[in-house]
Amino acid sequence: MFIGISADLASIDSIKRFEKVLLEYGVKKSQKNLYESYEFPTKRLGNLKKDITDNLDMDDKIRIYQYPLDNCFKISYLEDKKWKRLSINNA
Repeated sequence: MFIGISADLASIDSIKRFEKVLLEYGVKKSQKNLYESYEFPTKRLGNLKKDITDNLDMDDKIRIYQYPLDNCFKISYLEDKKWKRLSINNA
């Protein structure tokens, strides 16, 4: 599965913690505030989200773009320390 992660992080400490988590999962920085993995295992997505949540400040904003997941394009975003998800299917 492809994942792209857009990050708007409030502090240098948040950036360091966030990038450390992504490095542990093999997600690479492709541009400023943008990270990607072309072969991310679907089964590890929940763990990644939990580890990201545990290492963020309240002011940080994260979006994860996932394709394919359940044959849909999905956008997950963090709001009040809870993940929300938007699904777009081709039906």
